Amino acid sequence: MTTPINDSDQPQDPAAANGVLRDLALAAAQAGSHAILRELRGGALRVETKAHPADFVTTADKAAETAILRLVAATRPRDAVLAEESGVHAGDSGVRWLVDPLDGTMNFVHGRRDYAVSVGVELHGRIVAGAIVRPSDGEWAAAGGSEAIARDSTPKVSAAVDLADSLVGIGLPSVLDHKVRVHAFLGDLMHQARDYRRTGSSACELLSVALGVQEGYLGFGVNLWDVAAGIALVEAAGGACQWVTTETGISVLVAGTPPVTEALVGMVKVI
Repeated sequence: MTTPINDSDQPQDPAAANGVLRDLALAAAQAGSHAILRELRGGALRVETKAHPADFVTTADKAAETAILRLVAATRPRDAVLAEESGVHAGDSGVRWLVDPLDGTMNFVHGRRDYAVSVGVELHGRIVAGAIVRPSDGEWAAAGGSEAIARDSTPKVSAAVDLADSLVGIGLPSVLDHKVRVHAFLGDLMHQARDYRRTGSSACELLSVALGVQEGYLGFGVNLWDVAAGIALVEAAGGACQWVTTETGISVLVAGTPPVTEALVGMVKVI
């Protein structure tokens, strides 16, 4: 007998239920995107710092998170939430929402366009759905249930099987010693991969992998809310994701086409 995800009126088939979660994740991410754009148009954007001078939070981050959580709470009040800005919200349904309302805040503060809203969904600790929306150009993709969907195409990872033919995104850790180690590793990566990129947004990087325009991603020291939606997208698009702890204790999310992910896992373990 299938255990219901939440309320009795929700679909009992797991794929259908996860499709419902996907659609709500997309609606929530789009609500967050609209909130960010309203803040930009309003002309009263405020920027503050959190843990250190380069760790920014803006009124757009907060407005987006408020919009996302309002929609989730109105639709599924028993679900738990882990959100970047407001932290833990308890629930008892077995479903948890993993929310990064504005991934790439540094880019956003500097007027760059590579930032995104990321909303992922866990069911009993397993990521089952998610959506990413890029407010600057309206690009979006969502996954869950039996399909992945996107604005202009069906998400599908690249056909590349060789690291030498691959573009690999890099997310640097915040700890300085770890950052230095990763920079040293990039020299080895340049000899193995076609090239690498660093946009400064895990959500944007994973969206690129899911849409097949980038073959791999290495997220060093990322938080679960940064990447949950991206994991759902990459896996639904035929890719692979794996968490790795390096020999020096750095946590890394490795994602990409299955062969590229396998090759990258072997490389990062020894960092």
